Parts: sequence; structure tokens; C-alpha cells
Amino acid sequence: MADENMSKDLVNAAFEKKNAEEEQQQQEEVKVKEEDKATEGDIITFQRGGQQLEAVVTSSKLENSVVCDMTIMDDFHERNLDFEKTVVAHTNYSIKKRRDV
Repeated sequence: MADENMSKDLVNAAFEKKNAEEEQQQQEEVKVKEEDKATEGDIITFQRGGQQLEAVVTSSKLENSVVCDMTIMDDFHERNLDFEKTVVAHTNYSIKKRRDV
């Protein structure tokens, strides 16, 4: 009887873990609407390494992210960032200003 209860507990724990993993995966797969995605020339803001950064989008051809240039920030050189450009996932930025069309 003890073995049977232990087996049930193990099976239940396995199902709970699997359900939790699936739920987390679904949350990570949240899609951003096309109209909410940045396009080339848009200015975006995002967090990186505890800093609030601003950049202009230079490429929006990637499915899940944009390539952007951070040198538009007045204090870019004082921030000691490793790169001028970076890739930011659509879920990790806000659009500050749409490009002028």
C-alpha cells in the first residue's frame, strides 16, 4: 500500500511539473501584434544591464526581434557599452517615437 501511494505521489508530481513547464512555455511564446512591432527608423527604449537605453531601429526583418543602434543617446560613450548595435526582442522594448513618414 505504501508503494502504491508513493507511486501515485510521484506520478502526480510529474504531471504537476509538466503542466507548470508547459504553462511557462506558453507565457514565453506570447506573440506581439504586427502593429505593435517597431520598424526601421523607430526609436525604442529598453532595459539592459540595469540601464534604461534608447536606440533607433536599423533592421526589423527578424521574426522575433529588431536590430538597433544605440549611438543616438547623447551619453552613449559615458555608458561604457560594449557595442554600438544590439538585438532586442519584440517583447522587451517600448516604442518611444515612430519614424517620420
